[in-house]
Amino acid sequence: MDDRAIVLVVTLLSSFFTWKMVKDFYITKFHMLFAHIIAIMTATFMFVSIMLLFASKEIQTDRTKEVTFSFEALLFAILMTGIIYFFFKYLPSRKKK
Repeated sequence: MDDRAIVLVVTLLSSFFTWKMVKDFYITKFHMLFAHIIAIMTATFMFVSIMLLFASKEIQTDRTKEVTFSFEALLFAILMTGIIYFFFKYLPSRKKK
């Protein structure tokens, strides 16, 4: 599988999970439209930050790949999504009990 496809799948999955967790958290506090807008903005920031993690360090036109897959960047993407899960899913569900 190509590096670009792997990076795309990782970024889209992480952005989707971020959108879902943030939307579910804010839908109980705000109107559905505002919760959706906040979730979209958060997921967009997650998408951009993960794409920057996978960006090639030696950016030169037509000489390097746009993105390079690395396990370090994958670990950071999983860590960031885990932190979002901790703050928006795990902690609120613990407080309800």
